[in-house]
Amino acid sequence: MVKNIDLKKIEKNVLKISHQHGFYDMLIGFVVTGMAFGPFFREGLPSPYKYFLWPLILVIIAVIFLIIIIKYVIQPRTGIAKPGPSLKSMRKKLILVVFIQFIIQIIFIILLFTGSGSGIQIEGPMFLLIVGLFVLPLFIILAYLMKYPRLYLIGLLIWTAIFINELLYEPVNYRYRWLLSYGITGAIIFFIGLVIFIRFLKKYPLPKKEMM
Repeated sequence: MVKNIDLKKIEKNVLKISHQHGFYDMLIGFVVTGMAFGPFFREGLPSPYKYFLWPLILVIIAVIFLIIIIKYVIQPRTGIAKPGPSLKSMRKKLILVVFIQFIIQIIFIILLFTGSGSGIQIEGPMFLLIVGLFVLPLFIILAYLMKYPRLYLIGLLIWTAIFINELLYEPVNYRYRWLLSYGITGAIIFFIGLVIFIRFLKKYPLPKKEMM
């Protein structure tokens, strides 16, 4: 008797397996931790480059490591799965969500800078609320679409870093404030990913042919 194959269920399982190695968590932790050193890096840079160059460098480094690790460490253990209709649809949704989020942030930055000359000031709880409206929904949507539950926690931890950074705005020097907020939070995210990554390597050793 031939059983009906649920392609969507199979692709859903493939999607879950695609991030079980924990390396994505490590990369997010790396970028967040790297942000802690932003104040030291941008001191000698002119505006507005000092605010964008360091995050861009961190993302480029993360993408390079991602390509290398996936190709030479992860794929030899899990193989390569070609995306079906559901996965292709999910990718389109992800691109749309990220694009919309990017446009919203650009509009917010433009309004913030143009409004600053008119006496508009956003700080304290209002600043945290606005940043939270950017960070948390993005991670919630990505976690749902990618079937990636840890992204809920990661999004909450990143918002916590923003909260701590704002909370320590007055009493702590800005250099140490960034180290305490983003440094500690990023290290926690990285450590979670590292533990999962080590378990993944132990659970899926390289085939004997690959090891010889």
